[in-house]
Amino acid sequence: MEKTEIKTGIIYCRVSSKDQLDGTSLGSQERFCIEYAERNNIKILQTYIEKGESAKTANRTEFNKALSFCTNKKNKVDFFIVYKLDRFARNQDDHVTVRALLRKAGVELRSVTEPINETPMGRAMEGMLSVFAELDNNMRTERTRQGMLERIKQGMWVWQAPIGYYRPFKGSSITPDSKKSPIIKIIFEEYSKGIHTFKSIADFSNKRGLETKQGKPMTPQLMEKILKNPIYYGFINTWGGYQGTFEPIISENLFMRCQPEYLKSSHASPRSANNPLFPLRKVVTCKECQTPITGSSSTGRHGKKYPYYHHANKNCENTGSIPKETFEQLFVEHLDNITPDAKYEKLFKSVVLDIWKNNHKKINEENAKIQREITALEDERQKVFDFHRTGKYTDEDFDEQKEIISKKIIQKRLLIQDKWKEEFEMEKALDHCFSFVRNTSKAWIEANYPTKIKFQKMIFKERIEFDGNDFGTAGLSQVYRINQEYCADKSSLVALRGIEPLFTG
Repeated sequence: MEKTEIKTGIIYCRVSSKDQLDGTSLGSQERFCIEYAERNNIKILQTYIEKGESAKTANRTEFNKALSFCTNKKNKVDFFIVYKLDRFARNQDDHVTVRALLRKAGVELRSVTEPINETPMGRAMEGMLSVFAELDNNMRTERTRQGMLERIKQGMWVWQAPIGYYRPFKGSSITPDSKKSPIIKIIFEEYSKGIHTFKSIADFSNKRGLETKQGKPMTPQLMEKILKNPIYYGFINTWGGYQGTFEPIISENLFMRCQPEYLKSSHASPRSANNPLFPLRKVVTCKECQTPITGSSSTGRHGKKYPYYHHANKNCENTGSIPKETFEQLFVEHLDNITPDAKYEKLFKSVVLDIWKNNHKKINEENAKIQREITALEDERQKVFDFHRTGKYTDEDFDEQKEIISKKIIQKRLLIQDKWKEEFEMEKALDHCFSFVRNTSKAWIEANYPTKIKFQKMIFKERIEFDGNDFGTAGLSQVYRINQEYCADKSSLVALRGIEPLFTG
């Protein structure tokens, strides 16, 4: 009889503040990952637990260890297992980069709660879910940003108190530090004389006992930041600028007297690569010579501006310029062309929902089993009370047995997965995803510049090639490759059912 090949894998778990509220602890994540591995005959080589670091943090210690272990060919790892894709990365760019490293090492990503695998449709699902993770993160960031902006408009400084200020309690406005603020004022007065460099004013500050919040001496770089920070005269120079309601340390006049170099440099601001008039600038490249397409405007005889996209490689046969309106209309038509057909959308959704419902059934069965075990434990606990009442148990025995059984009941109740639907409703997620996907071109047209840039990054994983007439399809994210990949491999939907991909908690 032929032996079944044992696959190997590692487990990576990370808990967020939302998880802590929902009860999805590190322990339960790890348990679900272990159960997933057992069901799919995967031998776990290592488990990596990340504590206290978000998916945004670049130096996730345990994640980097897990990645290093997986990419070492000697370890022969087959699967990188996570509880949910947003444990893996909250940023599309990071997701794609790290996935490429794992794939190169022959390691497949597996999510306990989401139906992903290496089939074309499985990869499409992964692409969608990673987009959801980033979208969810962006929405949270935007809500946080809006909350901060409202407080800034009210004149509050919402970040860490700068040197010379302190925050009396969490949520309060900043207040001048009675020891450091007088030194800050003296520093501005001294620097306004025009006889100091940043180094000499740093030495001047250190002699007067000014130091950082960590107790370190002042440096020239830090002094430059202080002397150019309008916070000290009560102005918040963020998101358009707002007058603070906190007490200033210096006057605006004194601050301005310290800014001759600052004011001079402000007259010649560097040209930004981000130009709202040209959202496709630097995103598209010439197919022939790979030169990035840029954008600029020419001025007509009567002063009217005419915006164009172009590239400056004179040796390329495709060199030249295209009116902005024409170029962007071609791009909109390209978005329409890559939008998945409705027939594939329905088929894809039906398969994923079928998998999801099957696993819901398994969850209900397991919950029923756990509930029976809880009922048995409650009966056992009642016997302890009866034994104590009839004198068979001393007070000490009673307390000990009651505590043991009560702990077992609590542990069992924690296993009941009654929040799986609240945490991730697949049908709503798919509807939300495809409501955007089927209207991609319209969404792009109506979006503001920052949102256009985000859309482009989610849809195109590489720069878009342009041959003078049409845009290329290389580097499309998985969602937008459904048409191509389904036609190439019609068995992919069947293959998606092949490995049991879900066990949610």
